[in-house]
Order: sequence, then C-alpha cells, then structure tokens
Amino acid sequence: MRIRQFIKSLNNTEIGKGGTHECYVLVSTKVENIENIFDSTNRRPSFVNLKNGGIVNSVHITTGREFRVNGLGDFYRSNNVNAGDEIIFERQDDGTKTEFYINLNIKENSIIFQKNNSGFEVLNSDRLTLFMSKNRYQDEVNYNGSSGLFVIEFKVSAKKRSDSPDETNFYTISFNDQDISNDLKKNEYLELSNKILKKVVVWQSYEFNFE
Repeated sequence: MRIRQFIKSLNNTEIGKGGTHECYVLVSTKVENIENIFDSTNRRPSFVNLKNGGIVNSVHITTGREFRVNGLGDFYRSNNVNAGDEIIFERQDDGTKTEFYINLNIKENSIIFQKNNSGFEVLNSDRLTLFMSKNRYQDEVNYNGSSGLFVIEFKVSAKKRSDSPDETNFYTISFNDQDISNDLKKNEYLELSNKILKKVVVWQSYEFNFE
C-alpha cells in the first residue's frame, strides 16, 4: 500500500472570500510531487469525505500557469472553513485500485496573520475582534522558544493592490517591544493559538509505503 498526502493551510482567497469568490486550492510550484497524487489520469477524482463518509465528486484539476484543485465551494461551506484551516488530500494505491480521500483540520482557536507591505493582515479578523480594545490587544505568549509580551495594534486601512475593490485593515505586531515584521517574508503567515505564536507551514507533502 502506498499513501500520498498533500496538506495545505488555506487563505481567504482560496475559500471564496477574495474578489473572485472562487473556491479552490492553489498548489505552489515548489511542490514537486503533486503530480504523483493528481496525475494526468486523475484530473477529476472522486473523494471519500473522512468527515462524514460521503463522496465529494465536484473536484477538478487545472494545470498550466497554476496548478489548482477546483470545485471545493460546497465542501468549504458545509464545513464552515476559515482561513488557517488545513485541507488534506490523500491518495491510496494498493496495486489493484486507487482511492482518494479528503479531510480537514479545523483550527477553531487560531488567529492567522499574513505579512503584507503595509503591515499584517488578520485573515480571520472576527476572532481577533473579540479580544481587541481600542484597536489594541496584548497577551503573554511563547514565540521562538521564549515567553514574552505579544502586542498587536491597528496601523492603517489601505488597498492591498491598486485594483482592490475594498480597503484592508493592517496591524503592527511586536514581541517584547520588538517589531517582528522582519522575521517574515512577504505573504508568510503567523498563527496565534493557545498562547503560542509561530510561523505557519503553508503546505506539507508526505509519502508512506506499507508492505
């Protein structure tokens, strides 16, 4: 039995909260083995939904300039998916048949931040709003193995791009009075969960072989 998995931390654009309202998974060009899961003969795979045992048969793969897993709107909506939640695609080959599975790792207590030129965007801002007071929130957290004071403050409302239809709220984030923006590259993510602040591993790929 050979099992291959691809796990992706979802953003707002992928779950339909961007300007296009499309629902998909964008696979980075850095993922070298995605064709081992979705090869040319499996561009419209049917998935067993490990959440409820049902079948998800709306998925279709497009390639070219981007590798996308499309047709996930109903799946996202029925599971109330938010930015930062992880989607898991799995392919199992036993030598006689190939089966596909789909699952989610829902991170109900996580707040996700994405670095932008203008500051940090909060991808699930409704969760942060519960804690904010006068555009500021602070707490003792663990970051890079050290305990200290995490502070997030509203910075500015601005358009992410010149063609963006709406403005986005951006924030500054500091740890022990030090701005941590230099710790991340543009578009990288931070996750705050259970008083632990850490960088997000956006995608993961695994392969297992069993006798």
